[in-house]
Amino acid sequence: MKKHWIRIISLMALGLGLLVFILVQAKWLSFGKASAPEKTANKPIEDRRPPVRGMIIKKAVLQNRIKVTGTLLPDEEVSVTSEVAGRVVRINFAEGQQVSQGTLLVKINDAELRAQLERLKAQVQLYENREFRQRKLLEKGGVSQDEYEGIVAELNAFQAQVKETQAQIQRTEIRAPFAGTVGLRQVSNGSYINPGTSVVQLVNQQRLKIEFSVPEKYANAVRAGQKILVSGESLPEPLPAQIYAIEPKINLETRTLTVRAYLNNPNNRLVPGAFVDIAIILEEVENAIEVPTVAVIPELGGQKVFVYKAGKAIYTVVKTGLRGEQTVQITEGLLPGDTLITSGILNVRPNVEVNLLTVE
Repeated sequence: MKKHWIRIISLMALGLGLLVFILVQAKWLSFGKASAPEKTANKPIEDRRPPVRGMIIKKAVLQNRIKVTGTLLPDEEVSVTSEVAGRVVRINFAEGQQVSQGTLLVKINDAELRAQLERLKAQVQLYENREFRQRKLLEKGGVSQDEYEGIVAELNAFQAQVKETQAQIQRTEIRAPFAGTVGLRQVSNGSYINPGTSVVQLVNQQRLKIEFSVPEKYANAVRAGQKILVSGESLPEPLPAQIYAIEPKINLETRTLTVRAYLNNPNNRLVPGAFVDIAIILEEVENAIEVPTVAVIPELGGQKVFVYKAGKAIYTVVKTGLRGEQTVQITEGLLPGDTLITSGILNVRPNVEVNLLTVE
């Protein structure tokens, strides 16, 4: 009897546990079904439109250029030399100094010449007195005309010797022939120099010359007065220069035309002898449309671009003109205000909606 009740109680406990399990499962399933739509609603919708970037078409001045390299030359350069022989008694400059035209650079001993000058001046004074007396006597008939003219000739000879000696003294003063920068000196105090001895190099680099060559096919495109742009490693931005001279004939070996231009060199930022890059402006086009070369798609029979209109990429036929390194002129097919697609083009198809991320 006891075993019978134990069996009944066990069956009841098993049934109760099964009922609880069924209720829990039902509750869980109903919760999952209710929350599934909520998860779906919160998930963002994926944008499948190709991402692109664009630019607004504007008119600008377009320059047709060619690029060459050139060499900087000083506007004026000279090796300052002595005209006379003698011993250096004074050096009047510091290496690398800026000097004005006429500045005394080196003084050569002139003591002997000055002594000679004093003797000659004394002779001039003597003969001036004689000439005065002879002239008075000539007026009274006390001397002949020939005697008077002999005294005058002697006076003129001594006066000429005075001027010659003064010129020799001036040549003992070596002066700067023009304003510029002196280089490294080649003589010292006390050294004896001869005519033609180099004292120092003098360079005017406030204004520089640029020498460069252009290919033969551009020979008729360059002219005196033409603008160029000069750039180099020591320049933060290009500097303007102007052509002033052109060689009258083509170099037969290189088939190029040699050209020179003037360039102002404020603060001596550029050094003569350096290489520079030169952009020669052959032509300027007003109100031109210029776009990145990568935005133009070459096709058989023409070229096309994608224009962004009403959310779509519209395939547009264009005609091109002047070309630069990374840009090209559009002569037909685009208007100011159009939005040109410039990147993401490989993923774009004609008349397909696109996602325009940015516009320049």
